[in-house]
Amino acid sequence: MEISKYETVSLKEIKKWEKDKHRGFHKKVLDVVSRPVDYVLGKIGPKKLKNFENAVEKTIQNLLTTSTCTIDPEDLIQRAHAHGVMIKDLSELRNCDLGLLDDCNRKHIKFHEKASAIQGAVGGLGGIVMATMDLTALLVQDFHMVQEIALCYGYDPNDIIEKEIILRIIEIGVGGSEIKFKALKEIGSLKRIKSKSPDQITAQKGVSVLGSKALEEYIEHLTAALIVRLVPRALPVVSMAVSAHSNHEIIEHSGQAAFMVYRKRFIERKKKIIV
Repeated sequence: MEISKYETVSLKEIKKWEKDKHRGFHKKVLDVVSRPVDYVLGKIGPKKLKNFENAVEKTIQNLLTTSTCTIDPEDLIQRAHAHGVMIKDLSELRNCDLGLLDDCNRKHIKFHEKASAIQGAVGGLGGIVMATMDLTALLVQDFHMVQEIALCYGYDPNDIIEKEIILRIIEIGVGGSEIKFKALKEIGSLKRIKSKSPDQITAQKGVSVLGSKALEEYIEHLTAALIVRLVPRALPVVSMAVSAHSNHEIIEHSGQAAFMVYRKRFIERKKKIIV
């Protein structure tokens, strides 16, 4: 099936984004903090850091087991109608106009960005102690947002490989440019795995997310990236502003990654290719 002019332009935009490095307020803040890891350890101590690691692990495990339970299909259908996407069932989204779906998702990502900034500002009032709770709560919001984006482009977030892709998108939102490029490469591998037959997928090592060594390593890396996010939040006076900016940036990067990844896959599915 031929792709439209809009979809051709979208592919060029996506490929440009894939090569771009992350930019943001958070990196500028970290650049002026001396000895960040020691600073965080001194402020909250190794015991609380361990508690934070445990909280992140528990949050990810809970999100993976709840899966699509966090999504209200009727809410998504009503939101689609509000943007001119007249569907009766979510399965119909696979064949909808990409421009209409993009418009719907752009506005919803903006909503999540604003909500996360408000949440961060409130959490910032409590300084470093509240920051750990704020970041785990942000993971829940992030996971929910990416699930919705996946569904909007006709992908089932309850699928075992989709769960892995969602985790990589969240990782892009939290980490820096190197993590982004690594995660995109892993998403490409997962897409190729999913293009195989169900029997081949079952036999493929490392595909299962739940209880796998790969998941343990993912949680370890994600926690390390989130701990870096704690650094500027420990600074007096600026904690409230920094928390708001940091939360906004995580959701912005995750939302943009999900937006680009799933738009690309929508076009690939239409043309029956993987690029």
